[in-house]
Amino acid sequence: MSTLLRCFVLLACALPIGPALPSAMAAGKQDKLPAQALGLRVTVDATGKVQSSRPLDPQAAPGLNQAAAEIARKLSFTPARKNGVAVASETSLTLTLALEPRGDGQFGLQLQRAINGPGVLTVGKMVPPRYQQGKEKGALVVVGVNLRADGSVDVDTLKTERMQLRVPSSFAEARYLDAIRTSLRGSRFELDKIDGVAVPVHVSVPYRFGGGPAKPKRDEQESRGGDNKLSEMDLPSWNALSTVPGIELARIDFRAPVKPSR
Repeated sequence: MSTLLRCFVLLACALPIGPALPSAMAAGKQDKLPAQALGLRVTVDATGKVQSSRPLDPQAAPGLNQAAAEIARKLSFTPARKNGVAVASETSLTLTLALEPRGDGQFGLQLQRAINGPGVLTVGKMVPPRYQQGKEKGALVVVGVNLRADGSVDVDTLKTERMQLRVPSSFAEARYLDAIRTSLRGSRFELDKIDGVAVPVHVSVPYRFGGGPAKPKRDEQESRGGDNKLSEMDLPSWNALSTVPGIELARIDFRAPVKPSR
């Protein structure tokens, strides 16, 4: 998965609303598929309910796209609004699913995260800074930038919103921003639509380099069951806001409750 696309998928803990999978399908997968990101292009009505969906990756494992569509129908969005009135819209939805045993020889797909916004059509080449080695390697960078109506990126609007480096360095900051700028120039998005018309937006996008800025502190490790690696769960969400006056985009940003450690 690309650096940019990986930023759009944040992992949390499981919510048991997914369908059961036969043990034959899930056998041997629990270690290989702890979490799977699936994308759907969905239409959302004025009440916030999903009316239709199509998979963004038709080549996904058999049954996963169907399961994702079933889960999507159970979700509730804050609907899009036009001049204050709720309206139907189209958006891209990313579901992060994990396999969990159900005790009857079957496995269930559990929803960990649901988030929507412009879909990624093309990701520009990402070349992280090469000079960093060992303990110096790692950063979390959040940038804000405008997307035009055709889904291209207006790189001239790029602004740094957050910069966390494992080893602070103004030289490193500039190199990370250069890498992000180059990638965004070659990136293209499928924007949300209202009345069939694409809505230009301002997006905030997080990038993680080299595992992130630093490992979490001991008390943070314990709260996550002893995991001492910076995970997708530590990344901030990415956000999209309409730049068209009077239009608000449909939105869902669901993260399942954290399970207590055993």
